[in-house]
Amino acid sequence: MQPNDPNAPSIDPRRVIEERGVNALAELLAATGYIIQRRILIDLAHSLRSGKPLLIEGPRGGGKTALAEALARACNLSTFYLQGMEELTLADVLYSWDREAQTQMVRQELAAGVSLKEAQGRQFSRDYLILGEALGAFDYASQSETVPVLIIDEADKLKEKIEDMLLQLLGRGWAHVPRFGDIGVRDPKHWPIVILLSNNIRHDLSAPLRSRCLYSWLEPPTPREEVRILRARVPEARPELLRGVTKLINCIRRDMPAVRDKPGLRESIDLLEGLVRDGVQSLKAEVIDEYLCFLGKRQKELMNLRQGIARLEFAVHAPDREIDGWIEWACAQEGNVLEVAA
Repeated sequence: MQPNDPNAPSIDPRRVIEERGVNALAELLAATGYIIQRRILIDLAHSLRSGKPLLIEGPRGGGKTALAEALARACNLSTFYLQGMEELTLADVLYSWDREAQTQMVRQELAAGVSLKEAQGRQFSRDYLILGEALGAFDYASQSETVPVLIIDEADKLKEKIEDMLLQLLGRGWAHVPRFGDIGVRDPKHWPIVILLSNNIRHDLSAPLRSRCLYSWLEPPTPREEVRILRARVPEARPELLRGVTKLINCIRRDMPAVRDKPGLRESIDLLEGLVRDGVQSLKAEVIDEYLCFLGKRQKELMNLRQGIARLEFAVHAPDREIDGWIEWACAQEGNVLEVAA
C-alpha cells in the first residue's frame, strides 16, 4: 500500500460528483496534469456512484494507469496496487498466515500451561493474518473514513485461478478466510475505488470477472486531445516544439504504414519531455534521428523510422491548418478543462 499524505486533506471523489458534478472531477484530475476524455469521465462517474469496479481496456501507452494514479493523487487517497503477473498467489491477492509466528505462539502457550487445543484455536487470530493487496484494500475501506484506490494493473496477465480469487471480493465486497471469518465491507457505497486496467493482449478476461465490473474502452486521443494533454503534461514546452512533436507523431501514425507499432500517448509525452530537458529548439533531421529511441520499440520499427527521416522532417515543418489551429487553441484554452473533456 502507498499511504496518502497525512498532512494534506483527502477528497472523496464520490462526494465530489454528488455535490458538484462530473466536471468538478475532471478539474481535480486536470490539476495533476491528467486530461480525461469525456467518455471515460462519464464511465468513471458511474463506477464511483455505483461502487462497482471499473474495467478499462485500451492500447498500451494510452493513459489507463495514469488515470488511476491521477485519481489517487488528485484526491490524496491511499493506493493499493496489484500488478498482473503469472506468479501471483493467494497470499499476494487475498491472505496468508504467518506460520512461523503461529508456531512460536503455540509453543509459548503450551509452556505456560495452556492446553494444546486452546493454543491451536488462538493461532488463527487477526494477529497472524497477513492480507494481500486486494483484500487489504477492502479491509482498509472497512476501517477508514476515507476510501482507498485499488489498482489492478495489466489484468489481462492474471491467471484464471487469480481471477477466480477476485470474484467474491469484487462482487460482494468481502472474502471469506477459512478459520477466521469474513473480511471486507458489504455496503458498495463504502467499497474502495477499484480500477482494473487491461491492454487486452495476453488473454481475454473471464465473463464472470467482466460481469462484476463496469466496462470502458480508452480510445487513443484525437490529435486535438493529444495537443492539450501534451500541453498539460509538459507545460514548459514552447508552442513551436509542441507543434513539431504533434506533427511528427501524427505523420508516423497516419502516413507511415511500415511502422506497425505506432507510438502512443506515452511516447509522445516522453519525447516532448526529452526534447525540453535537452533544450532542443528545432526538429531537424539529425535531431529527429537522435531521438528515435523514444518512438521505435523494435529493431524493424527503428529501421523504418530512419528510412523515413526526410519525410518526418518535412512533416514537422510543413503547414498543417488543423494541427496549427489546435496548438493555438490549446494555448488559448489554458486551464479550460471542460473545453478539452467535452
